[in-house]
Amino acid sequence: MLAAFIFSISAGIAQLRSPVIDVTERMNYEYLFNKKIFGENKTMPAEYEKQILTALSYFPELRKTRITFILQKGNSGVIETRPEWFSVFKNSKSRAYIVFIGDSSSRYTPRFMFRNSPVNGQVGIIGHELTHILYFSKKNTFGLLNTGISHVSRSYMDNFENKTDSVCIERGLGYQLIDWNIYLRKAFGMPDPENGPDPFFTDTTKERYMSPARIRQVMKKSKVYSQFH
Repeated sequence: MLAAFIFSISAGIAQLRSPVIDVTERMNYEYLFNKKIFGENKTMPAEYEKQILTALSYFPELRKTRITFILQKGNSGVIETRPEWFSVFKNSKSRAYIVFIGDSSSRYTPRFMFRNSPVNGQVGIIGHELTHILYFSKKNTFGLLNTGISHVSRSYMDNFENKTDSVCIERGLGYQLIDWNIYLRKAFGMPDPENGPDPFFTDTTKERYMSPARIRQVMKKSKVYSQFH
């Protein structure tokens, strides 16, 4: 499978990866290859380099995209992505992005830390952010600015993040998203982390980020995960 993936990359084909329940073995085995192929134009904190490179391997279209991953300490959020400001006005191929990884979630109660989440989950949430970049990379300047303005709409954001999860799942990172969301809900002390609502949003009438149970439903209907059905 790796040989086929290497061939597809060398041939310039954006081939999707096969999903795995736990990505840890793949992450360690492919580290040097991933660093050589997907490390171009990437700035990463050393402690999360393997996780970032593994997530990037699910998005071969971003192989040459300039992305800076910044580890934030102190009173920070969890993880968020945005284009570098001045690059918004460049064409999509010249654009650069920043992914902020909040190592301490001290703005929330209870506090929890990104570093305490399972490796599988870390790859999943990084993949979610890369899905944002994939979306941004297909927008021209006007479209990107319009997307930024639309972020003030709660209904738009509900749909935007839910769709992002859907695309990330289809990329093969469904199990990784499940692990991240279970960790998050356990960190907030939810008695049923499988079905619990997103802990950051009190409005339970709409699901912004998919619950683990919802992710499993999407995976069950997807051909990408047919080997696990």
